[in-house]
Amino acid sequence: MRNLRCFLPVLTLAIVPAGLFAADSGLLRLVMPDAKVVAGLQVDRTRDSQFGQFVLSQMQLNDPAFQRFVVETGFDPRKDIKELVIASNWQSASTQSRWLVMAKGAFDLEKIQRVAERNGTAASSFQGASIYVFAGRGSPDSDNAIAFLDVSSAVMGDVASVKAAIQRKKSGAEASSDLLEKVKDVSAKNDFWFVTLVPLSEFDLALPNPTANGAMHGNMLTAINQASGGIRFGEMVTISANVVARSDKDALALVDVVKFLVSMLQLNRQNDAVAGQVSGMLDPLETKTSGNVMSLSLAVPEQQLERLFNNVARPGRVPNSTPR
Repeated sequence: MRNLRCFLPVLTLAIVPAGLFAADSGLLRLVMPDAKVVAGLQVDRTRDSQFGQFVLSQMQLNDPAFQRFVVETGFDPRKDIKELVIASNWQSASTQSRWLVMAKGAFDLEKIQRVAERNGTAASSFQGASIYVFAGRGSPDSDNAIAFLDVSSAVMGDVASVKAAIQRKKSGAEASSDLLEKVKDVSAKNDFWFVTLVPLSEFDLALPNPTANGAMHGNMLTAINQASGGIRFGEMVTISANVVARSDKDALALVDVVKFLVSMLQLNRQNDAVAGQVSGMLDPLETKTSGNVMSLSLAVPEQQLERLFNNVARPGRVPNSTPR
């Protein structure tokens, strides 16, 4: 553990694992004003839910490097992170692409600083915040950083974005943009949520598989201009999404595509146990349109999701296709 590169997988770990509360206004204030993609996770509420505890129980957390990190810094993302917000201006084909991961939690700054210095990473100060820089891929301009704004908030991203986030916090200006208004609405209804103003077909640049890339361009995803949605955990796990299509006709076509995919799973439910479980969960799926907006919603019993996760995680085991 030579530098603070370890912070990236540790924060990512907390992600991969609400009438509710909207995203923390302090974290939203850090989001870049030209953000096009924002997502978030209410870690503490997810962790306290039955399904969240189940997901955590499936995670491999016995890695020696991770355990050493927890002991040395006193920071354990499983307990100490309360909320995460991720944002990007999504300039995928430009050097102006920026990203940020913002966290609300509990940070022992003195202990973290001692560990960082002992491992050769010195902190620099920027407007009162401690910044640790670690190497990114490619040129020196791609270096990334993590900054601790106080004992309860941290931000990670490319160096320029981290410094800009610190400036936004110091200015005390309220977060404002059409995107963040959408964020406040969707985050108040979900434990995990996302909002994107980027056409979904553009996400193919993040896919390593050329076949998948072609599929993203060749199917109805090219008709989706914006999307938002989320998941709320509980005894019933609810999933919802709103999709803004190019036209009313495209929105209706998207409903047809969803119904077609569900019907294909249903046709295979007798031959494939996992497909049978998935299609069974999708039986109550509701879709509708209003102009060029398609909405979908689904409620699934938490125990049903657990059974599905267990079956997928054990490929050598042939699951029982008969619902219990």
